[in-house]
Parts: sequence; structure tokens; C-alpha cells
Amino acid sequence: MMQPTLLQRIARKLDKTLASAFFIDQWVILTGRGVNYASMRWDAFTPLTPERDRYWGDPFVLQRDGHYFVFLEEKLYAAGRGRIACLELDASVNLISHRVVLERDYHLSYPFVFEQNDELYMIPESAANRSVDLYRCGRFPDTWEFVKVLLHDTYAVDASLLEHGGRIWLFANVKGKDGSSLNALHLFWSDSLLADVWHTHPLNPVVRDIGSARPAGRIFMQDGQLIRPSQDSTRRYGHALRFNRITRLDAEGYSEERVASFAPTGGRIRATHTFNQAGGLTVIDAVIRRPK
Repeated sequence: MMQPTLLQRIARKLDKTLASAFFIDQWVILTGRGVNYASMRWDAFTPLTPERDRYWGDPFVLQRDGHYFVFLEEKLYAAGRGRIACLELDASVNLISHRVVLERDYHLSYPFVFEQNDELYMIPESAANRSVDLYRCGRFPDTWEFVKVLLHDTYAVDASLLEHGGRIWLFANVKGKDGSSLNALHLFWSDSLLADVWHTHPLNPVVRDIGSARPAGRIFMQDGQLIRPSQDSTRRYGHALRFNRITRLDAEGYSEERVASFAPTGGRIRATHTFNQAGGLTVIDAVIRRPK
């Protein structure tokens, strides 16, 4: 994937500088019923917009007792770091409540929530702490107890788990000598979630591409295919979504191919970089340009 040219970088910087004088570019959450990753349309989504002093991004959704619970990154501009919040939506996708559920003295984002053995877990991004940490839900949805560190001394972003072939696979972009947090997808695997050892895939980084490496949500099965959402940051950070079909995943090899994409078409919507779904509801995020 080609890197942005000097003229493209200058144009983006100029656009950002001019826009900041008159507009605010704010990450918001969008919800849509029955939205298929391969045929997404912007008019199928309805926005959930935070107050102007913060943004919402990285949504993950669960359905419980007829309600939807959207876990997300919430960043107060004044605080300068993210925390994990939860939006409760009723069956008609109306906002019922908003609460902070996990906060640390370092940045948290990308709250990868998942169930295993009747327990609910979360792996929030904690790259600022150079760790990949596992939490267990003590009381749903707002009490989360630290369990253990899965990866130590690693600047890993947007860690996403997948059970496949009798193993647990951890996908994350790793910032290091082999690449940046945008263009180097690494794989790790273990025999169980609570294992003390996570093996490094011999082909790491298994994807080296600013247009598709970084995870963008839960890997899902559709029509018998494993689909991995990813970020396309070729034009700007988190500009668009790409969907990749995993064609090989084992301890010796990894391969995938692009099957769909979803990008802003201009106007108010400037970027989108997370896709998740549950109970017939799809949630994404987007940068919306709003007048100051």
C-alpha cells in the first residue's frame, strides 16, 4: 500500500487547520438495524452524539434482556485520556443511560467484550501502559475486576480475540521495530484464555499494510466465512473500514483477502473505524464535522 504523498499530507494539514477555526470534528456512535457488512449505507444509521466536551468511539455491543449495551471509549477533551463507558439502549434503540464503567490513570479504549464459560470478560486497549490486560465482569455492566496481564511490555493496540481450531488467537497491531500502530498486525495464540504463555506467530507481522492491518472490531462468521474488520488509514487515521476474509489461520501460516469496504462519501462524515454487531443491531463510529 502506497504511503500518502507530500502534497496529500500538506492538503490534510491545511484542511485540519482551517476546519478547526470553524468546526469541531467529533467521534460519535451510529446504530443501524439489519445492516450487512457487505451492503452498508450511511442512511441506514442513526447517530448517538455525545456532548461537545467529549467524543465516543470504538463501540462494542451486547444484547441482554431485550436491551442493548454499547461499551465504548469516552474521551473528555480536558482530561486528555480515554476511559470506558457504557450506553444502555432500549429495544427501540433509544438511549436509557450512560455510565463510566472502567477508568485508569492511563488511556483506555477499544473495550473488546466477550463471553466465555458463562463469564463476561473485557480486554480494553491499554497500550499506554504497555500491556494487554484482561478484566472479568463482577456486576453487569459497571463493575470490572482485573484478572491478569496477557501480554507484558508490549505496545499493542486494539487487541481482538478469536477462538478457532482449538486455540485462542489474539490479533493486535504492535508498535515496534517491525512497524507502527497503524500498519503491523501481529498474531499470538494460547491453548486457553488464562494461559501463562502466549505464543508469537512466526510470520509476525502477518499483515503489513496501513490500509488493512489494524483491527476494527470483533471477527465474525458469516455465510461460513471468517470476516475480520480492519481500519484503512491511508488517507487519515481511521478513515475507512475494510472487511477481510480469513483464508488461513494456523500456527505456521496466515492469509486473508479483502471482500468489502465502507468509507465516507464526503460532506459532514470524515472517518469511520469500528464495526460490531449483536442481536440484529450494527454499531459503528464516525467522525462528524459540526459547527462550533
